[in-house]
Amino acid sequence: MKYKNYSSVFILCFTVFLMVSCGHKQYTNTKVDTAYIEISDTVAANNEIDSFLKPYSDHITADLSKILAYNPQDLDKNNGKWQNPMTNFYADAIFEIAAPVFEQRTGKKIDFCLLNFGGIRATIAKGAITTRTAYDIMPFENSAVVLALKGDVVYEMADYFFKYKVAHPLSRIEIIADKNDFSIKDIKLNQQSVDKNATYYVVTNDYLAKGGDRMDFFLKATETHTLDYKLRNMFIAYFTKTDTLKPSVQQRIIFE
Repeated sequence: MKYKNYSSVFILCFTVFLMVSCGHKQYTNTKVDTAYIEISDTVAANNEIDSFLKPYSDHITADLSKILAYNPQDLDKNNGKWQNPMTNFYADAIFEIAAPVFEQRTGKKIDFCLLNFGGIRATIAKGAITTRTAYDIMPFENSAVVLALKGDVVYEMADYFFKYKVAHPLSRIEIIADKNDFSIKDIKLNQQSVDKNATYYVVTNDYLAKGGDRMDFFLKATETHTLDYKLRNMFIAYFTKTDTLKPSVQQRIIFE
């Protein structure tokens, strides 16, 4: 009986040793096999899979093709050196949808909107506007964020425009600059000059709120409010409530 117990202990210890040794064994990859697989339209369709997916595909196509509004003119972000009807529409639409949401939640009002030129990913052709249009101009998952900025930071934002000379979409703000040296002469919100000591609320997207596109001034925000509202869905909401687009031609950057 005594020897039987020693034998059991030995077997147990040996088993544990093997497990530990195998667990720490190192392997090195010495060979990689690859194969070239050409994909072409000669591959036979799988009718069973196609039949299964068709109802879903038809539903998505119908949803994306739903007409929401009408656009009377081609809108292209590249028409103009600074702002143009496309960039104006882009910022105005987000401002219009975000403003009541923010006010209802906080009791405060958004003063202006700033988005990024590169975020506009497509033109809007003259004619019917569908749900697909919103996905075309905003294919990303960016959401709206409202930031509180001191007036002196709003001036930093204005200087940013003339440093990089990009027609970023603006709404509800006028930046007045000297036509010769681009120095800032005045910034107006709601027809009132910006007070460098006051606080203003700007709606933008989550990418820019984190300093994207070198907009480091946003990192100086004293408050951050996430609306949990994707820009794409905001465009869909705007199109849904708008019969015919009437993009503004109002200048947001003015030279004197």
